[in-house]
Amino acid sequence: MTDDDLNNPITDDPTDDTPVEEPTDDEPVVEDPLIVELKKRIPYDEDIHISQENYDDMLNSLLEDSKQIMLGKLFPFEDFSSYVIPPQYNNWLIRCCIELYNLADKQGITAYAENGLSWTKLSDGLSHWLMNQLIPRAGIPKRCSIIREPIVEEEDGE
Repeated sequence: MTDDDLNNPITDDPTDDTPVEEPTDDEPVVEDPLIVELKKRIPYDEDIHISQENYDDMLNSLLEDSKQIMLGKLFPFEDFSSYVIPPQYNNWLIRCCIELYNLADKQGITAYAENGLSWTKLSDGLSHWLMNQLIPRAGIPKRCSIIREPIVEEEDGE
């Protein structure tokens, strides 16, 4: 071994039997815990979802829509595009996803009649019960550019 070999630790020695670590596809992909919970509550049905990829896309879309609905209700006057949702809202997101899923299916039926063949479906969006669980957050009001003079009431001299 020469001094050059000691100074240069990188060698292209073909006799080097050191195994080289290469990335493998066998490593498990960590799935979002909310998607895992949704898969438990909205089971895969081949007749409805056609393929597993379609099913996963649907669950991701439901979750994304639920996040947008929640952030829009919590922060109505702010740009919430970069907000991270606290874990305390995970259960609300799951229930919102289930309600959105049910709105698109026959499960949102609220009334049914047999002979007159009439049925009523919940179609006005999410339930008031679910939406009322979110309390909007208000920020500090910005200065108003309109200056108003205080209203002074005049007293009658009678």
